[in-house]
Amino acid sequence: YGAAFYDEYMPYERMDTDFALMKKAGMNLIRIAESTWSTWEPHDNVFDFSHLTAMLDKAREYNLHVIVGTPTYAIPSWLMKKHPEIMEETGDFRRSPYGGRQMFDLTNPDYRFYCERLIRHEMEVVSQYKDVVIGFQLDNETHNSGAYSPLAQKLFVESLKKKYPDIKDFNHEFGLDYWSNRINSWEDFPDVRGTINGSLAAAYRAFQRGIINDFLSFEASIVREYAEPTQFITHNFDFGWDEWSVGPQPNVDQPAAAKVLDIAGADIYHPSEDALTGREMSFGGDIARSIKKDNYFVLETEAQGNPGWLPYPDQIRLQAFSHIASGADCVEYWHWHSIHNSFETYWKGVLSHNLRPGMIYNSVSDFGNEVKELAPHFLHLKKENKVAILIDRRSMDGLLSFPISDSLSYNKIFRWFYDACYEMNVETDIVYSEDDFSSYSVLLVPALYSASDETIAKLRQFAEQGGHLVLSFKSCFANENMKVYHDDQPHNLTDVSGMTYDLFTKPQNVNLVISSKAAPVSEWMELLEPATAEIWASYDHAYWDQYAAITNQKTPAGGSVTYIGCYFEKDVLKEVLRKAFKEASLSLPSLSFPVIHKEGINTQEKKVHFYFNYSGKEQTLLYEGKTGTILSLNHTVAKPEESSLSMGTLKSGDSVSLKPWNLLMVEEF
Repeated sequence: YGAAFYDEYMPYERMDTDFALMKKAGMNLIRIAESTWSTWEPHDNVFDFSHLTAMLDKAREYNLHVIVGTPTYAIPSWLMKKHPEIMEETGDFRRSPYGGRQMFDLTNPDYRFYCERLIRHEMEVVSQYKDVVIGFQLDNETHNSGAYSPLAQKLFVESLKKKYPDIKDFNHEFGLDYWSNRINSWEDFPDVRGTINGSLAAAYRAFQRGIINDFLSFEASIVREYAEPTQFITHNFDFGWDEWSVGPQPNVDQPAAAKVLDIAGADIYHPSEDALTGREMSFGGDIARSIKKDNYFVLETEAQGNPGWLPYPDQIRLQAFSHIASGADCVEYWHWHSIHNSFETYWKGVLSHNLRPGMIYNSVSDFGNEVKELAPHFLHLKKENKVAILIDRRSMDGLLSFPISDSLSYNKIFRWFYDACYEMNVETDIVYSEDDFSSYSVLLVPALYSASDETIAKLRQFAEQGGHLVLSFKSCFANENMKVYHDDQPHNLTDVSGMTYDLFTKPQNVNLVISSKAAPVSEWMELLEPATAEIWASYDHAYWDQYAAITNQKTPAGGSVTYIGCYFEKDVLKEVLRKAFKEASLSLPSLSFPVIHKEGINTQEKKVHFYFNYSGKEQTLLYEGKTGTILSLNHTVAKPEESSLSMGTLKSGDSVSLKPWNLLMVEEF
């Protein structure tokens, strides 16, 4: 538990004050050094690690653990002057100006030369602090910046040549005869930034993600030469962004990139005050947990953050336990102190600009000292979920090339499914097409636009062996190269789904009718033609009422395939999912948002229940778990009469009142 700390940003020397405050707040960790290349190497091959050693010396004195970052995501000005070609070439044929971060070509050999030299010097210094440094963070939120350079595109062409030894096969698979885009010699390959071919654009996005994998592997190989076996390597993956974390990150294949890591890390940001719902922390945690199929670190989250994110006093505690309930083994704030100038001046930290303890520090301290005592109950918390959601970045690529609409993105469809489950208190895992998802009862598949025959065969097998498959519109439409399948849709699933379609449109004045209720259809609709499938919902429209909107087909093994052919409001989706979950014999909790229930198994093999009140009003709930010990009553519950609460325990059926923005934690006996 801790915060990112930057001595080099401080207006004056105060490390003793800061580290004493951290210890008082129950913190045991700082993350340092990931953004200070120009400080460590002020001139070419001239190194000054005095700030680094000062922080490490002081951390040793105060018994603070340290995660050291490789400071390669922002370059010094002398390096840009010496090698201007390091700066990225953007998708609109421009070269980025100096000053920002992640704005250079990760494939550039000069950039990598200076990265390696810096990392080796840094690691030589850090190797003297093996008692303090517990791990290393590679780079920072690494993205595919600069991947349009001539070198990057040359590497892309080389990868295609290996995959398609006969260039005729490449032209056929990518449909390049269209508009005379055919490439008859690899030497004639045009700049990919000009392509109108969605298959080629998607292939290049996948190649860009591969550059990230290669770059992190490059850094990991250097760090491992110096690291002790007890020191871990991590990386702080981020998410799709729209004011805050909104969904899967399209630019990084996180499971592939994480193969060189020991622990997956994540940076999770979210709204606060009355807009705090817990959704971002929940899906962020589920995705982070999926990266290595294990517990994860929250390497960045807000204490105060951007203007408008200032949490109410109880929300700091609620947020921190929200991360833990999803399986986080670390919660770390970005950052300790608010910065007094430059780009992130108003992205505030635990301490405000006056650098004195205030409301946020007090809340951080309350949680830190509480969790220090309770940690054995939560560490390495494991989940046993029966519902999974499939994420597919090639399908994200496909919907970028062939968007449904300006407002209906892949992430919005993912969140449509995820948020419905979240509000129903159905916990989910995140899986990928390469995973084995046979152990789940229900598999939810949002907009799997790009699906290989192998992936579709796995989906078929899931349903045919008794699993319950729920597919949304725009699924199984094109292959892995965005080439639309030329048989009936959905490809190779028409028999097991009991339906097909070939017509689709953007709805105008169309309603969905389900269980005698009507709801508007928006953005997209497919006109489903059932063969053997049951119609779960139809369209209310003068012409489209002859088609189905949602169908369900049972399989002989007791599974089912539900196909949702259109987009509509989330509350109606909940009704559809309830039907699917009922078919899977999953019992749904009686609670729903704003009371969120999460659970996990701790290292003592005991189940721990978390009940969160994400609202400004007191909420009453009935405890439905087995008899257990209340782990904390810190500003949490009002004790009802005739309840076992007075004995510090809860039994099934006890009524509990949760105060606004608070939580209850119970460990079953």
